[in-house]
Amino acid sequence: MQNLDSELAYFIRKLGQTFASEVSQGAALPEGAIASSVLGGPFQLTEEEAGWLIRELEQSFTTTQTRGASVISDHKPWLRERREAGEIDFYYWGRLQRYYLEGAVLPPQVVATLDTVTDEILDFSGDPTKPGVGLRRGMVMGHVQSGKTTNYSALICKAADAGYKTIILLAGITNSLRSQTQERLDDTFIGKKSVFHAMAQEPLPIQTYASIKRFPAYGTSRDQDFTRGAAGVFFGLDAHSEPMIFITKKNKAPLGRLRDWLIEQGHGARIASPLLLIDDEADNASINTAKDPKATTAINGVIRQILTLFDRRSYVGYTATPFANIFIDPDTEDAMLEDDLFPKHFIKALDPPSNYVGASRVFAEDGDLRPTMTVVVKDFEALLPLRHKSDLSIAALPESLLTAMRVFVLGRAIRILRGQGDSHCSMMVNVSRFNAVQEKVYGLVYAYLETVKNAAAVSGGLREAAALGDPVIAALKVDFDREFVATGIPFGDILKALRDASTSIVPITVNMKGGVLEYSRNKEKGLHVIAIGGLALSRGLTLEGLTVSYILRNTAASDTLMQMARWFGYRPDYEDLCRVYLPKASLDHYQEIHEAIEELRSEVRRMQELGLTPEHFGLKVRQSPTAIRITAANKMRSATQMTVAQDYSVRHLEGYILVNDDKVNRANLEEVQGFTSGLGLPSSSMTDDQAIVWRGVAGTRVLALLRGFSFSSAHGDLGLISGGSSLFTDYFADRLQDELSEWDVAVPHPRSGTPNDNVLSGQSFPLRQRRTGTIVEGGYRVTGGKNRVADPDDAEIGLNDDQLADARAEKGREGGLRGDKAFCAQRTRPLLLIHLFTTGGSPEGLKIEGPIVSLSFCLPATRREAVARTYQVNAVYRRQLEFEADSEAEDDEAILEEG
Repeated sequence: MQNLDSELAYFIRKLGQTFASEVSQGAALPEGAIASSVLGGPFQLTEEEAGWLIRELEQSFTTTQTRGASVISDHKPWLRERREAGEIDFYYWGRLQRYYLEGAVLPPQVVATLDTVTDEILDFSGDPTKPGVGLRRGMVMGHVQSGKTTNYSALICKAADAGYKTIILLAGITNSLRSQTQERLDDTFIGKKSVFHAMAQEPLPIQTYASIKRFPAYGTSRDQDFTRGAAGVFFGLDAHSEPMIFITKKNKAPLGRLRDWLIEQGHGARIASPLLLIDDEADNASINTAKDPKATTAINGVIRQILTLFDRRSYVGYTATPFANIFIDPDTEDAMLEDDLFPKHFIKALDPPSNYVGASRVFAEDGDLRPTMTVVVKDFEALLPLRHKSDLSIAALPESLLTAMRVFVLGRAIRILRGQGDSHCSMMVNVSRFNAVQEKVYGLVYAYLETVKNAAAVSGGLREAAALGDPVIAALKVDFDREFVATGIPFGDILKALRDASTSIVPITVNMKGGVLEYSRNKEKGLHVIAIGGLALSRGLTLEGLTVSYILRNTAASDTLMQMARWFGYRPDYEDLCRVYLPKASLDHYQEIHEAIEELRSEVRRMQELGLTPEHFGLKVRQSPTAIRITAANKMRSATQMTVAQDYSVRHLEGYILVNDDKVNRANLEEVQGFTSGLGLPSSSMTDDQAIVWRGVAGTRVLALLRGFSFSSAHGDLGLISGGSSLFTDYFADRLQDELSEWDVAVPHPRSGTPNDNVLSGQSFPLRQRRTGTIVEGGYRVTGGKNRVADPDDAEIGLNDDQLADARAEKGREGGLRGDKAFCAQRTRPLLLIHLFTTGGSPEGLKIEGPIVSLSFCLPATRREAVARTYQVNAVYRRQLEFEADSEAEDDEAILEEG
């Protein structure tokens, strides 16, 4: 459909203008309006052509996006007043807006939201023309691969129009990401290819939407980070009438050169030119992701020095994982709030467009893409173990990786048959942080890809029955029947497209030692690539047309793991072909970190409604369980003390790791038996066929049980990490006299089954079974990769009908609490759950016999501030944290030192 005749192209353009007009006036298009307009048009289109056109138009005019939420402090609105006074010529933004709309780059409603949201961010950043404003600091929370670059491109355009004359964009820590970002800013802001010493400047498509020819100056280029000899900086800042932009990686050497050059521009005083400094991936190159904290301190030190050189400056950090050093690095909360890079003035949480493929669709338990898109792999450990050295010997690739490669080739073939053969199409293989291991994997990938290519060349032209005599073709047929039969395409058609699908695919390593994904140079026919790498594939870098991902990485590095999710983004007309191959533990951990991040996004919305400030949000992040794990893990590299203030309010805290020792379990069971025998008769009004319930139990009794119960020291919340204390026992003790003075207690059980009257005195009930447990360092994990011991509806026990109705309404509310939290929030009393179960077939290595017991706690909201305490942590807990902090660098450490 690329070669449209002029009359058909005119018809499509007129349809687009009609739909755009309706959408811009706030009207939703009636269901089926696009299809009826296309099918009722004057052209006789084939079924394939009509389907393509309907999908393209629906993609453009039914995609929506909401505005997100903000928390702000010390904000004086200024943008609207200056706009209405005609003081701002929105040349750069107007050009970009027309490019997005008239060039059909983005759907109209997305452009409208982008316009509104970036107005907010610019307004929060402060008026560049107003003296005495000083430093403004903010943060924008996006989603992985959701369009943060689009957002800050628009912000840069508007900032340049409003009077910010110097713009510095910190584009990650790798050369490949910096170069990719430079190219994108060429497309959206600079307006021509940023190449130094070029004989002629090559304008880009955006410039066709400009009323006059104006270009910003640039001090970095597509192939060159900042150097003093750069063509763009032969003249000082004052010599440029247009804004000047520097796109540099977050590395001490180029940042130091830029700082030194800027010092010269000030001539001993602060620079008058207003500065906008945008820090992309603001949580990267911090203590949370670098093995050497001193290297990060040096980088952040240079960033702060650059900011101090300007009289009027604004810092805006962009991130998808808000567990950054700006929140959780300092040893005290006061230090966090005083840090120069803490977003003191605003935090903006962006909502993605409706067509975004993100964690909620891929990893949430109810995600619509989870059943088809995620594939659990189990065969890697002997060949590619998660933990390995750089000298790992690899004899062969796991069969699951060979399968993933074949599925990628099939996906390419289907896209060819759908008319997308000239589009970019990528596969990602991220199985090691070591460059040496990546090269070995590259060799084996290359060899197997050649095998598939040869099979396609020899057998692709044969009749299906004859072709299936080739074992590779036969394997492709099995893969097709399992994965893609729902596409409705006959395998015979796939067979005919296999040669074209496979021939153009090339493998490449993308790491610190080389390898560039040259999408921009292959726009006409598309780049079809299997990209093999580690850190270079993990942050910021976009793999165009990413269809298949194969990832084997440390499952505990929560924020880093989410950033590895390069498969998030936009997959028009091929999301049904996308697959992610990963271990079960990684899948479970992705779900967990998704829930943690979404909880913090919801917190922004709630804090906006309450009129709270970024400082409140910073404290909330600092006290979140995920942040504490990341903070502790990194600090344990060099320290044995940990200072935290944990907040357990509105949480279901579960004892999911137990000591793998039968004597300890028996002692725990005796503690529980003694506890329940002293409670008297259960509450007749609350006890039913799902649980035995006691009401109004003294908090002192519950705390005594907790202190006598042994959890594994690897359990960060409940395990004893300092003498006789755990994080939760201290939280509990702080509230024992008021909020946690009286409890409900419940023993949940199945509705049916053989009653057991030997576990708790005077009680007869069937026991649950937990079949998915695993043995991990530090103990027995009850439900394998999930941090759970309870059933999904256990948090509802003890609530009345009104409370249950309110909780369900909260879950359904936009930005509302999710999962068990919605039910915990309705509680007036905390709930202790006593879990009694058998394993139904012991996992190998389990040393516990008979019924197993654990505890969990459903906690209501709190009015008390969390109290910071310093813990001298024990060796077991420290080893667990060290594993979680296992560095993603090592071979990649050089990026923090290179020039």
